[in-house]
Amino acid sequence: MAKRQTNTSNYLPKSVKELSGFTKANLQLDEYQTNFVDAIINPNKLIVFCNSKAGTGKTTLAVGASQMLVDAGGYQNGIYYIASPTQEVKQGFLPGNINAKSDPYFEPFYEALHKIGVNKFLATYDDAESQKFGDSIYHAITHTYLRGCNFEDSIIIIDEAQNYYNDELKKVLTRCADSCKVIVIGHTGQCDIFDHPERSGFARYIKHFSNDERCSICTLIKNYRGWISSKADELEF
Repeated sequence: MAKRQTNTSNYLPKSVKELSGFTKANLQLDEYQTNFVDAIINPNKLIVFCNSKAGTGKTTLAVGASQMLVDAGGYQNGIYYIASPTQEVKQGFLPGNINAKSDPYFEPFYEALHKIGVNKFLATYDDAESQKFGDSIYHAITHTYLRGCNFEDSIIIIDEAQNYYNDELKKVLTRCADSCKVIVIGHTGQCDIFDHPERSGFARYIKHFSNDERCSICTLIKNYRGWISSKADELEF
């Protein structure tokens, strides 16, 4: 889906300290969050996994770091946020067109854009056709419409990755060229694939990539939503 490729790694920021946008957005990062953002920025890391609990800032940090890499002149084809409809087979029975049916899955992306000071209405929903020919910097799509598409010179954010079946996550990852930065975020403790949670591809792909130096695996610790969220997350099923 890329129109052009550029090698911009020579002048992209190399550390979170160079990303003034986080300070402007009043996002003070802890040690683990800093390591996550630094991994995203690192031009030698083609894929970054973050397996962390709720409220730790996974999506906001991924979107914020991605935005600033694009602002710095990298990844000319923009940011692609890819969501997984957890009960995809039922999606066709929901009211409205495909945009209305898929939009709830993009809410974390919109919220993250808002937190870093970007108007969420700049993000466009992409169907199969606009995936190939769209011009927007921000793209939101479910993995359902990726057949026949390829990602080049883009930042790919795969959110709630624990809700992707093995074949679904493979479908997304095999469409990413090495000119991309791929960020895979989720939490293995919050899988919504109730029928067959063992078929989630998230943990398997973390293990699959873990021994390669082009991959970084990060964990965030603190839940910044507060006591209610933290206490609720302690209970395992």
